[in-house]
Formats: sequence, structure tokens, C-alpha cells
Amino acid sequence: MQSTTSSTRTFITPTPQAEAPEPKKRRAARQLVSKKNLPWLIIVVLVIASAFLFLQYRVAQNKLSSNANTAQQVINLVTKVRKIAVLPTNETPTVATVVHADKLKSQTFFANAQDGDKVLVYNKEREAILYRPSTNQVVTIAPVSVTPTAGSNLSSQ
Repeated sequence: MQSTTSSTRTFITPTPQAEAPEPKKRRAARQLVSKKNLPWLIIVVLVIASAFLFLQYRVAQNKLSSNANTAQQVINLVTKVRKIAVLPTNETPTVATVVHADKLKSQTFFANAQDGDKVLVYNKEREAILYRPSTNQVVTIAPVSVTPTAGSNLSSQ
């Protein structure tokens, strides 16, 4: 009897390495930006951007309308003062409101000033008018040289 040996070769196929599971945050982000969700994501981003820009537009419109209201107030004030005093007609005055009259008493122009009085300053004519709206009176008219100062006790209008 003859013995025959046969050798069998066994091939072991390598098993794929088990990948570490993705963290939940990455998996959620990938699901959110998947191809089927991408159009919806773009729409949401555009809606948010549009809402932001619309709000900025509304804020700008409010600022413009408040400036228009201020200009109308200056015109109304000049009209009232023009009825009781002769005013320059070739320029629009800068209007300020006296806030702390007691601090301004040392200046001769503001000697009789009260809180709430209006100061109309005509730069070209170099003239300032102190007007009291509560009694509809011109308190003082004086020549003025306008130089901007910091920390004044007047509030511009």
C-alpha cells in the first residue's frame, strides 16, 4: 500500500477590521447634510439670512423716519419763533435744548435760561436765539462765534 499525502492549503480570508463607530455628533451632522436634505438646508439658511436683512432694513427705516421727524420739529419751532422775532431766512438753524440751566448761569447768554428752553444757532449769521416754548417768548438774542466743545450742557435736537 502506498501512502499518498496530500497537502491542502487553506486560505484564510482576512476579515474586515471592524471600524470604530462614528461619534453621534458626526453621524447627526452627516445625516443633516445628506444629499436629500441639502436643498432644505439651503432654504433654511436663505430664510434666516433674509429675516436678518429685513430686520436691518427696518432699523434703518426707523432711523430715517426719526431724522425726518426731527427735521419737521425744527421747521415747526422756526415757524413759531418767526411769528415773534425776525429770523434769518437763508439758513436752517442748529437747535439745542437747555438741559442743565443752573450750570449755564455763569454765561451771560444763559443768565435767564430755564431747563427746556430752545437755542437756535445760525452759523452763517453768527446769531443765537434763546426761546422759551412754555411761554412762547424769545428770552435772549446774541451774536455768537460757534466753536465745538466737548461736554456741553445742551442736547442737540
